[in-house]
Amino acid sequence: MKNICLIIEYIGTKYAGFQRQKNGLSIQEVLENAIKEAVKEEVKVTPSGRTDRGVHALGQVVNFKTSTTIPINKLKIPINFYLPSDIRVKDAFEVSSSFSSRKDAKRKTYIYKIYNGENFSVFDENRVLNFPYDLDYTLLEEGAKLVVGEHDFSAFVASKASTKTTIRTIYSSYFTFENEYITYHITGNGFLYNMVRIIVGTLLDVARKKITLENFKNLLNGGKRHLAGKTVSPNGLYLEKVEYDFGTKNN
Repeated sequence: MKNICLIIEYIGTKYAGFQRQKNGLSIQEVLENAIKEAVKEEVKVTPSGRTDRGVHALGQVVNFKTSTTIPINKLKIPINFYLPSDIRVKDAFEVSSSFSSRKDAKRKTYIYKIYNGENFSVFDENRVLNFPYDLDYTLLEEGAKLVVGEHDFSAFVASKASTKTTIRTIYSSYFTFENEYITYHITGNGFLYNMVRIIVGTLLDVARKKITLENFKNLLNGGKRHLAGKTVSPNGLYLEKVEYDFGTKNN
């Protein structure tokens, strides 16, 4: 049996998240069905992590076991043939039998896209957060810097989430600006349920001077969820890349 790793991208708008659901179509279900058609055997993919309903991916990583004789460098062609246009395999390669996309992931990078203007494009619908409010970009940048490091992110996790620890390490956190578009970039060793979306919602409150930088800093040390900002829409969130010891595979 070969252990195959795939790098995939998808628009998550019409899906109930990555993981299979009882009451909704998932990325996993569609992907596994396409792989089954391509290799003519049942497979189960293991993702680097789950993305929620409506969240997108530029470089999601999955692996699965197969006995297919299709050359690995040709494997993405038949899989893509059976996939809808909003899910696409970007790369396929063989990894060691012990490799797990989930357990072996070292770093993940997410981006969140925001439109901060008055002329929101119809082409950005469901892919960018429309946020036409006055923002202090300097406060955005200063707040983002505070996220870097090891923190207790209790204030930045959905209340219904269950986790052993809310401590995570963030390696980079910053904003980039292009005309009226703002993109938040964050890389860490792991993320809690809704963590990035709550961080973004809170940083937007900082930029609107609803929350002070000092209070935001306090929230990063085991603060209370109700004191942080709202959970922004999944529309603007993208899993950009996942990194492993064998290097970054996102193209």
